[in-house]
Amino acid sequence: MGKRRKRNLMKKLHKWPSLLIAVFIILWAASGVVLNHRHLVSSLDLDRTYLPSEHRYDNWNNAALRGSICIDSNLSWFFGNTGVWEFDIRDTSWKDLRKGFPAGADHHKVNCLLKTEEGEYFCGTRFGLYKFVPGDQAWKGLCIPHDDRHVVDLAQSRDSLWIMTRSHLWKMPLKGIPEFEYAPILPPLGYDNKVGLFKTLWVIHSGEIYGVAGKLLVDFVALVFVFLTISGLIYFFFPRMMRRRKRHAKPTNRLAAWNKFSIKWHNKIGIWLVLILTMTIFTGMFLRPPLLIVIATDRVGKIPYSVLDDGYPWYDLLRRILIDEKHNNVYLATSEGIFRMEQSLKTRPEFVFPQPPASVMGYNVFDYHPNGNILVGSFSGLYQWEPEGALILDHYTQMPYARPSGLANPISANMTSGYHIDKWGREYVFDYNSGVLPLGHSEKFPDMPLVISSARIPLWNVALEMHTARLFKPLIGDFYILFIPLYGLSALLIMISGTVLWIRKYRKKRK
Repeated sequence: MGKRRKRNLMKKLHKWPSLLIAVFIILWAASGVVLNHRHLVSSLDLDRTYLPSEHRYDNWNNAALRGSICIDSNLSWFFGNTGVWEFDIRDTSWKDLRKGFPAGADHHKVNCLLKTEEGEYFCGTRFGLYKFVPGDQAWKGLCIPHDDRHVVDLAQSRDSLWIMTRSHLWKMPLKGIPEFEYAPILPPLGYDNKVGLFKTLWVIHSGEIYGVAGKLLVDFVALVFVFLTISGLIYFFFPRMMRRRKRHAKPTNRLAAWNKFSIKWHNKIGIWLVLILTMTIFTGMFLRPPLLIVIATDRVGKIPYSVLDDGYPWYDLLRRILIDEKHNNVYLATSEGIFRMEQSLKTRPEFVFPQPPASVMGYNVFDYHPNGNILVGSFSGLYQWEPEGALILDHYTQMPYARPSGLANPISANMTSGYHIDKWGREYVFDYNSGVLPLGHSEKFPDMPLVISSARIPLWNVALEMHTARLFKPLIGDFYILFIPLYGLSALLIMISGTVLWIRKYRKKRK
């Protein structure tokens, strides 16, 4: 192939894929900036009617409810992405218990709800810990003395409340002054100072790897993507517009100036930042299936001088906690599996094997079943687990779990987002897509009130649905899962062809 043909090929590879995905590049860049600043946009919501039907609440889907606690023989409190709700079996009515939470649907997402033996109520959200004040019928925020206030689970042991955030464990006395006591967790047995490859790529892609400065850098990269896209479109369309205006004897000076400015800075900024642009694309491709499957279980060394390299082994790993009073143990469900340690916290946690599978999206159910086994639920399914006897049963089929050989899809057909058992012992599973499903019986779960059907969606979640391409599922079905890798490959092709064209042009200038 001659030089001219190669150059023309590179031009086509740079131009046509760019035109094809230009709008998507802008959408991904904008949604990425929103995802990087959840606190800033936490009070902003959108009407769900503007989104595809899959993103609206129907039959308690989309984790509208995650679990429940029994108040008395007539009342139960339910919690989930829609907040906290009281259900009265006497008149099958629902009562809104979200008073006290800050404005914004994102603040109403409740990760955990606990009734203590003393009859007090606590809940945890993405933004903090709350205690229910009966006299005001409202929640009151309790300030955890740390920047990490993302409460993922709560537990009680004797007269102490255990509060688990994404990275730390705290204790608070239930009697006397409610002061927080930091409960350090020792490194696990066999700790190798490594971290999951998925987590490493995640913090690189978001910029979190270097804290706020890293996030701002990635925000800047997103703006660069937008600039390169718009300047490329100008370079494509403006010459055509100029020729049309010339045929009609109209001035083209302004268009020519914009075109010259655009191509000049398109080339300069593109080549200056090609490495970080390429890295952003490449890391993002592996954060969603199918490429996620390839790296899901891999572990790598921590990148020096990053947030991962702080000497703390549990950074952003903690997900759920369960206290085993019988054996004086504590179970920690983490993004790297389930560990067990003594309640004294003086022993190093040990990885428990075998254990049920869990999606990288985290644990949604981690509690005791009435038969004494532990229920473990995630987007990988729902399982009964008896750690001492190494028993794992698929809770849907009651068949022993068989671990697949080789690579397997981390997302199950049963995407468990929650679990409920009523006072008669009837079990219900909350499936993320299908909603509430009776398990082993045919008794219908109470209908969803209209106020939840019309609930708004946080802007942050809309950005997440866009960034993961799930917004396109109603249009292209399950093929949406290929959108991210195909988009990434197209973007990499644009970067490579653009770099080749710049190098050829640079060499030609030097001759």
